[in-house]
Amino acid sequence: MARITRRGFGGSTSVGVGALALAACGQQTTGGSSESASKAKQPVTLKLNHRTELYVPKRAEQFTQQNPHIKVDILTDTGYEKLVAQIAAGDPGDVIWMSTGIGTYFEMAVLGNLMNVEPLAAAEKFDLKQYLQVGVDTAKIVDNKLFGLPSLMHPSHIGLFYNVNLFETAGVKPPTLTTTYDELAEIARKMQTASVWGIQTESTAAAHFTPWVRSFGGELMDPGFLGKKVAFDRAPAKQALQYLYDLRHKHRAHPLNGVDKANFIDGNVAMQTTLMSNGFNYEKQIAGKFKMDAVLIPKGTGGKRGSQGHVDMWGMFARTRYKDEAWQLHKWMTNKETGQALFGEIGLPGCRPDNWSDPAVVAKPMFKVFKDFVEKEGVGLVALPYNLRMLEFTNTLFPKAFESLWTAAPQSVDQSIAAAVGPIQTFLDQPRPSAAR
Repeated sequence: MARITRRGFGGSTSVGVGALALAACGQQTTGGSSESASKAKQPVTLKLNHRTELYVPKRAEQFTQQNPHIKVDILTDTGYEKLVAQIAAGDPGDVIWMSTGIGTYFEMAVLGNLMNVEPLAAAEKFDLKQYLQVGVDTAKIVDNKLFGLPSLMHPSHIGLFYNVNLFETAGVKPPTLTTTYDELAEIARKMQTASVWGIQTESTAAAHFTPWVRSFGGELMDPGFLGKKVAFDRAPAKQALQYLYDLRHKHRAHPLNGVDKANFIDGNVAMQTTLMSNGFNYEKQIAGKFKMDAVLIPKGTGGKRGSQGHVDMWGMFARTRYKDEAWQLHKWMTNKETGQALFGEIGLPGCRPDNWSDPAVVAKPMFKVFKDFVEKEGVGLVALPYNLRMLEFTNTLFPKAFESLWTAAPQSVDQSIAAAVGPIQTFLDQPRPSAAR
């Protein structure tokens, strides 16, 4: 499994003074002619396509305050299908938010809808080292070209959040960063009572299982990213799935889908695995009802803790009429100040070392374990099929194949794997999306 090491996190964290100044004052940087500079001063309206986050229109307004000749209209992208329809209609916006975790970015890139921004960055010597290396590496998976700039990165569903009060009442030592998988199962059994579940893990999208499988030394596909062959039928991945199965059906320390009602924020689950922002948001939902803390899912016997970097991207529509102005807005939506605004709303610190090291971020309770992981252990590349059909793979195909494992009437792990190999390999054999599709 390819991993991004501390070199990628601890590299240059500063933006060139010239680049920062140009971004701040909105000067034209990609065209050197006087004609280009003249055009940049003419009134321009850009369309910015995003989901529903509140920081986006606020940052767009601040961009226009510093660049009065560039007005920004907001489009809202509520999903991949809507974005595809907008592109078909020729109006997806000039700058577009996308995800690598659910695949929108990769498909948009391979379909020719995104501009390769490396020539723009090279023309002004724009420093790509101001982003976490895992973000840039993820973005360059398609043809080794950069079809956007990373705006957010989290190491997937590796957080192990726990109810401190329940552990104190039970007199049980909570998990630590050195807890093994066998010890975690034993802790879950000890915490299990008639009214409290020992542990709850997520069990739908492929993204939920990838860190567990990688911790056990396996992969869902071979290779682990840009995968072409099924790998979840090999011993390490089978062991990970069996472990998650046993938490539910052997140890009975985990609620069953569709049967048991359990919710960490209600105080009836001792431990919950999820991604870091979900865990941070638990604090608001708990509202002081109990104290919580966090470690990470265990390392496997090989000494590695599985992960994958989920990276959000901003990209430029390949057929934008306003390339230079869109490039300025594009950079703005991935700068340090936008990362600070993003963190304030959703609890994730962007995709920049200077955001991950921001004092306001570092001071946040429970954050240190995630920062240390990204900096010291390294984040794996996203588990991406070679055909780039990420949305179907992670949110439809994989959940359907293994959904029975987590119910009251499950197949065995071996049965589920055997039934899934053929259909998923057939899927992996499909070609990449094409413009003629």
